[in-house]
Amino acid sequence: MPKVAFSLSQAQLFDIFKQFDLPLPALAEQANFPLNLGDLVNDTRKVKAGDVFCAVIGHQQNGNDFISQAVSLECGLIIAECSLASQHGEIVYLSTKNSGKKIAQVYFYQLNEQLFSFAKAYYQNPQNSMTMIGITGTNGKTSTSQIISKLLASCQQRTAVIGTNGAGQIESLLTVENTTPAATQLHQLMAEFSADHCKNVAMEISSHALEQRRVVADLLDIAVFTNLTRDHLDYHQTMANYANAKYKIFSHDTKQIAIINGDDEQGKQWLAHWPNKQTIIVYGKSVTVTQFSAYAQASEIKTNVSGVQFILNTHLGQQEIDSALMGDFNIENLLAAIAVLISKNISLNDIALAVKALTPIVGRMETFKANNKATTIVDYAHTPDALVSALHACRHHCKGELWVVFGCGGDRDKGKRPLMALAAENGADHLVFTTDNPRTEKAEDIVADMLVGCLLPAKVTILLDREAAIKATLAKAKPDDMVLLAGKGHEDYIIVANEKINYNERELVKAIYDGYQQQSNTAGAIL
Repeated sequence: MPKVAFSLSQAQLFDIFKQFDLPLPALAEQANFPLNLGDLVNDTRKVKAGDVFCAVIGHQQNGNDFISQAVSLECGLIIAECSLASQHGEIVYLSTKNSGKKIAQVYFYQLNEQLFSFAKAYYQNPQNSMTMIGITGTNGKTSTSQIISKLLASCQQRTAVIGTNGAGQIESLLTVENTTPAATQLHQLMAEFSADHCKNVAMEISSHALEQRRVVADLLDIAVFTNLTRDHLDYHQTMANYANAKYKIFSHDTKQIAIINGDDEQGKQWLAHWPNKQTIIVYGKSVTVTQFSAYAQASEIKTNVSGVQFILNTHLGQQEIDSALMGDFNIENLLAAIAVLISKNISLNDIALAVKALTPIVGRMETFKANNKATTIVDYAHTPDALVSALHACRHHCKGELWVVFGCGGDRDKGKRPLMALAAENGADHLVFTTDNPRTEKAEDIVADMLVGCLLPAKVTILLDREAAIKATLAKAKPDDMVLLAGKGHEDYIIVANEKINYNERELVKAIYDGYQQQSNTAGAIL
């Protein structure tokens, strides 16, 4: 999708400033104040001439430290967060070194807290023309958001996604720095989606984004909760804090539909005290979800080499579902997505046809095969629960022995490392410990933390070079075996120290299997 140039008039800007109690007659009188302004930006690396730079006091950096850089780039205006309420609305003028042009700097009290609302107004409320769908949860956000996008597209509803794999149309995603972008970039994207005639946006919403108010519940027409398991405790400290952050996705009013996993323990706790005024659709595999007035439940589940099949039971009736997606846990992702389509009044028959046409999500239980070689699965699983689910799914589809190759991220929650190892030991026949974004930690230290969780450490092979570990494992595995490569999924890098090194696990496996195929063809020609 080509980027749509954005322009805001001086009059529109002043109308917005009035909403935030910013009296600005002095700006209007300034001779060289821009008649039109560009994008709203809070990262000087993205500032263009004429843009508005928001200098927020963030969790890690203070945007005020970068104002001089924004001035040198000849931004059109600076909105700077101030520490005193009495400074709100004050104006100072800064001059560029080259042209001597004056650039206004407006002080804004608590800008970081107000940035979402300000960005929404600045981009003229682009979400109003689209259905905004937010997905939060420890696992399943990416798969669920992309399944939603694909299903809606099959039903002739143009849908954009925002998340871990990027932003835009599913077939041409552009990279974004965070799972949930900053409020300025988020609204810029939504303005582009609206101009591109999208009817829906399916976006992953991280707990960090909810806690930092990069997204607020009022934005969302539909809010989806997938599950809550251990992750990000390096940031949230406790599971209670983590759950509270996730809970902020819900508005608890009639304007939003909530879709909740009724099989998840945290979901059950919330449902027990749910406010009556918010509409909910509960999904899951257990029959207990059918007690709710609106639900999507799977029964008679079958898994095989071609995917999964089940009966969809809903408050609207039943429907047979057949999907090529692998894994029992993908049924939960499908149910969440199906609930979204039900909330949009799409018929069960049309939903079934759309599910039938679904293709696998990049880096999510993605399958690679070669003649007379083990099947390889590339998956993003990087939490204990996700690894358990991925291994469980592989076991259902595996005729021989199950191998798993994985590591744990450096500078992240160390407590989950032994839990990941134990999950692997319980779920696989062969374990290979390797690296996965060690960052500033030593790979040996990370593996040592993992080994603490193993009851049978002799079952573990340690190969710290990830590429070498994968090549060695694929060489050993037999044709009926299955090899799960967990942790990298769609990512095309490994982070060592503070550097991103090019590494694409999917391309690596393709190259290895292509090499096997060429060897096989050569041998056949000789015979």
